[in-house]
Amino acid sequence: MTVMALFSALTHQSGKLYRKLFPIPCLLCGLPGLQGPLCRACTAELPLLGPACQRCAMPLESAQICGRCLQHPPVAEHCLSLYRYQAGIKRCITSFKFHQQLQFADFFAAQMSHLLAPRKQLPDCLIPIPLHPLRLRQRGFNQAQEIARRLANSLDLSCQPELLQRIRYTRSQSQLSFKQRHHNVRQAFQCPDKAIPAHIAIIDDVMTSGHTTAEAAKVLQKNGADTIEVWTIARAISHY
Repeated sequence: MTVMALFSALTHQSGKLYRKLFPIPCLLCGLPGLQGPLCRACTAELPLLGPACQRCAMPLESAQICGRCLQHPPVAEHCLSLYRYQAGIKRCITSFKFHQQLQFADFFAAQMSHLLAPRKQLPDCLIPIPLHPLRLRQRGFNQAQEIARRLANSLDLSCQPELLQRIRYTRSQSQLSFKQRHHNVRQAFQCPDKAIPAHIAIIDDVMTSGHTTAEAAKVLQKNGADTIEVWTIARAISHY
């Protein structure tokens, strides 16, 4: 564990203890919350995605398959996102990723677990989108792995981040155009010489163009995954 990762873990644990003893302000409205990062009112106002394409999570009038995915089916057979990437949810994810607010890992995992718990069939394991080792050292933790680990524990699933590696340092997708994002993540991932479970779910925080999870899914499929799902906290829709 890196020094930054150890610091993040200690900060997270001390924050959990503090929240048990003292009410902290909600990140969005500033009013005292309970034990989570948001108060109940702001949690209820987060922009839920609603009906969406089953293959890419783009909003639809009903949860079917969009024309784009019918013409060009993605590798992933099912895609799930909780929220639209706008307003308050953007602020929550930014605080989580860039300001060490790891309590959002618990919050997001709990929200996703509540949505997924009724499902009769779940994947064999969860695989978070990895960070390149250089970026991991800079940030101190992998936000996708933090969510995946907690979600796996809640759903009684296996979390196996070691099954996917990021081997090429890439620019942040948020800095690039839609077309540039595809080239940016090409050949960015590899699988080690280990057995890949047949049914997996790839975990990430935000799906924008979808190129990152698509590239990861392609690599995992080539290495043995048969059924691939993509689960993200939020879905960006403004770039279409």
